[in-house]
Amino acid sequence: MSDERRESARSKLRGTDYWPLWAKALRRLERNGLSLEGTPLRLDGLEPDQRRAIAGLLGTSAAGDKPLSVRLETLDGRLRRGAAEVGLVEWLELLDGPIRNRPAERASAQSEREESWSSTEAHPALGDRVDLQAWVTDVRRSGAATRMAGSVSAGAELARRVLDVMAALPAHNVTLAQLAAQLTGDAHALDRDQALGRLSDAAIRVIDEANDLPDAGDDNGPNGDVPAAYGWRRRWARQGVICDELSVSALALNLPASGEGLTSGVVFNHRRCGEPVRLTLRQLGDAKLEVPPGTLVRICENPSVLAHAATTLEGEAAPLVCVEGQPNSAVLALLNLLAADGAEFAYHGDFDWGGLRIATTVIERYGAEPWRFGVADYLAAAPAGTLLLDPPGAGATAPWAPGLVEAMTAHNVAIHEEQVLDDLLADLAEGERQN
Repeated sequence: MSDERRESARSKLRGTDYWPLWAKALRRLERNGLSLEGTPLRLDGLEPDQRRAIAGLLGTSAAGDKPLSVRLETLDGRLRRGAAEVGLVEWLELLDGPIRNRPAERASAQSEREESWSSTEAHPALGDRVDLQAWVTDVRRSGAATRMAGSVSAGAELARRVLDVMAALPAHNVTLAQLAAQLTGDAHALDRDQALGRLSDAAIRVIDEANDLPDAGDDNGPNGDVPAAYGWRRRWARQGVICDELSVSALALNLPASGEGLTSGVVFNHRRCGEPVRLTLRQLGDAKLEVPPGTLVRICENPSVLAHAATTLEGEAAPLVCVEGQPNSAVLALLNLLAADGAEFAYHGDFDWGGLRIATTVIERYGAEPWRFGVADYLAAAPAGTLLLDPPGAGATAPWAPGLVEAMTAHNVAIHEEQVLDDLLADLAEGERQN
């Protein structure tokens, strides 16, 4: 066939009468990976001119009103032998460009996902960390990282960067900007409005939950901070990362501190009035809190204990510091200052798995004595307990009280500080050492 006749014939095949056939054939080829095999196409709802044109191309009758049946193999052969002089795939690509191979695309996407996530799932930070392993599995399955990053490969890379952050935690009094700059070169990479910052916060939530730590508090902060911001800062503070020096604070009552400087004056004046004092990390940074050597400073877990002591005992209460959960950088700074002057510590917390972890941190770090926080104390309070313990978290121990974990497991009830508040207040009123 001459070029002129071929082009004329192809021009005819490009006409609107054939569009229903080409459209349906294209969709079928995209779905089945460009294969000509399979069940025949059914063409119904055709206009009379369309029906005659398509039937003529196929060499079938256009009579009747039943749907036309079209086998792709037959159509391919008719095109090759007829005016088009090319097969069906080539012809459709001449009409509308390359045909998508959807099964191949899905297979390629799956391969990309597997390849992209393989290195993430082999990250050294995971090790035997069941909490982080579960987080990686969840963030991959849910597509959270992919949505944040815009693609599968970018999502896997984002998750890997989060694990880089987790590998650097816990830190020690490092600012969020410093940590971000060290790990990424961008001081703002871990900000709340950045994908890495948001996803890192999600990972820290998982770590907190796995360690039975109380919710960091997406409720309003002590200074009226918006909920999300307050919870964000507390979670990072637990990891030794300072979002800012003003938002991280330590709560104390009746510290017998003297010395020069603004912070000492603040502590002194609050003690004189029997009022709790909240000290920011900024205030504690260069503070000098001089206390008499050997001063016993009691430490509690929950602010309600300190609040009741301030209300009922006022200025007569023994010195008290509240850690408010796992000690943040401001609490550690305060305890470090007191320890440097020779203060001694006694600790009480909740009898639950999270409480044991907090106690372990404080007792081991500062050599604190247990304060009504032994086996006998738990057994005495257990009959009044009603709140069941969660299953023991990974590695819950009480090295200061052999047998405590076993006793708590056997009785299976949590005893919070508020349930033994009268005993704690009695000790604070006497100001004497109670082991």
